Amino acid sequence: MLKNCNSFSQNLVKSPPDVSSGASSAPVARRLLRAETAPEGGGLETNAKSVRQNGGSISRTGGSGLGKAKGDGRADRFRWQRHAAKLMRGDGRVGLCRWSVVSRKAGVDVVSSSYGGGADRVHYEGLQTCGSVWACPCCSFRISQTRKSEMNRLLSWARGQGLQLTMLTLTARHGRDDALDELLAQMKDAKQRWARHRAYRNLKSGIVGSVTATEVTGGGVHGWHPHFHVIIVSEWGTDLSPLRDAWLASLRGAGLEGTGAGWDMRSANETAKYITKWGAAEELALSGEKKGRTSMTPAQMLAASCDDGDRHAGMLWAEYASVFRGRRQLVWSRGLKALAEIDVVDDVEAAKDKAQDDQVETGRANIKHALWVETIASRRGDRRSTVQQRAEEVGVEQAIAEIEAGYIPDPDIIDDLIELIGDGYKPKPGGLAAAVLAAVIKPEQPDKGDPPCR
Repeated sequence: MLKNCNSFSQNLVKSPPDVSSGASSAPVARRLLRAETAPEGGGLETNAKSVRQNGGSISRTGGSGLGKAKGDGRADRFRWQRHAAKLMRGDGRVGLCRWSVVSRKAGVDVVSSSYGGGADRVHYEGLQTCGSVWACPCCSFRISQTRKSEMNRLLSWARGQGLQLTMLTLTARHGRDDALDELLAQMKDAKQRWARHRAYRNLKSGIVGSVTATEVTGGGVHGWHPHFHVIIVSEWGTDLSPLRDAWLASLRGAGLEGTGAGWDMRSANETAKYITKWGAAEELALSGEKKGRTSMTPAQMLAASCDDGDRHAGMLWAEYASVFRGRRQLVWSRGLKALAEIDVVDDVEAAKDKAQDDQVETGRANIKHALWVETIASRRGDRRSTVQQRAEEVGVEQAIAEIEAGYIPDPDIIDDLIELIGDGYKPKPGGLAAAVLAAVIKPEQPDKGDPPCR
């Protein structure tokens, strides 16, 4: 058990059941604040155990401490990942990803690193990864970052060689009754026909290579909308406009229909903008814009199902995950990566945490397998992001020592306490709530160390 003379500066307490299950902690905070009216020896002790303090000071204006990391997205990805596993009903390895350990003997390492001298960030090592770019929010995030880096390197190389960059968007007429698997198969057939078309072959001598990204939206009145973004690297001045009629003809050959809206051609600047926005689907999901849209990205579907209980969105996402399983997010033409000197990295490898050039490890601590499954990745709740945040605040060694001592940090409760103060709550002077809140919101002071215990 950790010991400290200051009862507030290190009074970490076990999180209550309603928090571990993902429910709001606001009732817990409010019970704490009301507890001062309870008779002496009554419910005050139980309620107080729902709050913990880290010894640092927290200010509403952005001081150090336990407030949620706004815009981080880590907790959302973990939560959506667990929900994705439920929607997939055990199909695939998403349920094991960053949840199950690789070796029970080795356990899980909690590692903190500094990037370019910035604040420490914490990640786990020793956990399984699924490498699913389509179904796993965690792996998708890592893989997309790798692919974005590859595409930026391609753009830089092409510009350095004086080559032309063009982005084509290829789609087809679609309706609400179209099944995604059939529509995607026909689109793939049309693209293969397009690559064999005479107009494409006539331009092939001027085309250095291409990269094709497959994307899909759905859920609106027009049903599923799969489409291809094809980034073509060609000799400067190559006119790609003849490929338009070739695409429309290829659609008809594959049993689909297409008009002028099925083809779009953009310049190099638009290509760069598209790559810069890589992963924008997740950003839209994080923004909370999940309701009332005519069409949603898969990330938005998953978020709406998980956070809003939208059953229709959940059914759409499950269909999408099944159809896209095993497909590649990006398809490079043969030899283009070698020409641009870009290494070949598959999705499974890209999903793993890799050391970056400016990364400096600042701390490492080990969690035994039994403690991991009983406390952090357990049926009672998912505390992976909570532990990471705590480790970023106090260091990995202290964070793990707290867990081993039986304490589970819960940043949400502190957030609610701060919010209540902002709403004008004033605790009874001299009460426990007043003392706890004073410790929580006091201004930051230089760390003078703990007084000696006597």
